[in-house]
Amino acid sequence: MYQRNLYPSPRSFWEDESSCFRFGARVTARVSGLDEECAQRAKYLWNRFSCSASELDLLPGGEGFRFTVGEASAELGEGDSCAVKAAPSGLAVVGKDAFSLMNGIETLVQLICPDVLEEGKESFYVSSAEIHDSPAVPFRAVHFCIFPDTKLYNVEKAIHLAGFLKLTHVIFEFWGTFPYACEPALAWKDRSFSKEELKPLVRLAASYGMEVIPMSNQFGHATQSRSCYGRHVLLNRNPRLSRLFEPDGWTWCLSNPDTYKLLSEMRAELADFCGEGGYFHLGFDEAYSFATCDRCRKRVPHELLAEFLNRLTEDVCKTGRRPIVWHDQFLRRSDFGEGSIVANGDYRDTAAALDLLDRRIIMADWQYGYRNDFNVSTAVLMEKGFDTVVCPWDDRENIRSLASDAKKLGAYGVMLTTWDHLPNWLRDATFAAACLWNEGGNNPPHSYTESAYLLRTLYDTDGRYEESGWNLNEVLQ
Repeated sequence: MYQRNLYPSPRSFWEDESSCFRFGARVTARVSGLDEECAQRAKYLWNRFSCSASELDLLPGGEGFRFTVGEASAELGEGDSCAVKAAPSGLAVVGKDAFSLMNGIETLVQLICPDVLEEGKESFYVSSAEIHDSPAVPFRAVHFCIFPDTKLYNVEKAIHLAGFLKLTHVIFEFWGTFPYACEPALAWKDRSFSKEELKPLVRLAASYGMEVIPMSNQFGHATQSRSCYGRHVLLNRNPRLSRLFEPDGWTWCLSNPDTYKLLSEMRAELADFCGEGGYFHLGFDEAYSFATCDRCRKRVPHELLAEFLNRLTEDVCKTGRRPIVWHDQFLRRSDFGEGSIVANGDYRDTAAALDLLDRRIIMADWQYGYRNDFNVSTAVLMEKGFDTVVCPWDDRENIRSLASDAKKLGAYGVMLTTWDHLPNWLRDATFAAACLWNEGGNNPPHSYTESAYLLRTLYDTDGRYEESGWNLNEVLQ
């Protein structure tokens, strides 16, 4: 293979560099089971990993989910999701489904070695090899925020890495940047994006076979802005909408039927924009001003919360999706003793709502301080009957530890988070993805230069400085 390592490392890899398959500036493959978007992505990956010097033509042919160049054949072994075979007679990839086939193609193109890149004399080879692979964690998601300050090309780069590194889902959270038709004041007048600008991100994710999960915070974080900077996307524009929120504006007012109506319209519009899928992320974290208005404080807080979330759950499930919520309002820190547990359910005793909640809800357990290989909060949520995804942030030991917990506990999956640290994801995506993919969480020695190789291969900046790499500048100003 060309680089020292494959990303993420496959479960089983054998290579014989004494024999190889050779090809030139144009190659024809037979493919079955890929839709047009994924087929075009396969052609793009072939070209980029051959230094933009070889083109791939695709012809329909065969049954199941297969990709074949020449006469080679690959077969799935027990427990495989995909298999790759390279022999002097050709190249082959087989997957158990379309997404697994894309995963195999993403591994195959990393085996391409350039020999001659002079125009008119292009020559490449792939050493004889056999790969059998499958993921250790079935649900592998990453959450991306789109802020008013976000450069969309950075989100594009992040999606390329997520898709190539075999993640299954991408979550988009818009912070006053999505132009809702149902209520224009939900977007900043001067710092939001058009749907025409945003839609290519959805199509890009789909071209890697990933599902886009729409997200809207429908409890806390109602400002769609970071509290430390004091903005409110709606109320800075239209104070007459104040009764939709608790008095400080941070939390949606759950007693107001107009709140329920607007949130329903927001979900419908986001789901339509993001395309078909099986999930909707409702947020629900850090609702520090819950039940403080003159209406909500007349109710028993945990009963109001459970009633509202169960109503949203029923609505979401009727659309064929399952709701995902952050866990913190439903656990008490006092129940876990000392430690760095994230749990905010002591406030207004919202943790008492947990036993009243619909078990179709998926709990997203974000524990950014955990580094000890035993996430007690996930175990509690699972024991209560909730499918649970563990959610690390950008500390490597936190990612490794929580991914390990997900495997040991049999959790529903892992949701990586990036928040305002998107450059760190671009830099460390290979490490994070390997922790989710590999059974043992083993990862090759991390190399910034190899991460840079992957990033510039996947995303063509055409020499533009700001779009290259993961930092906007070379020195701190």
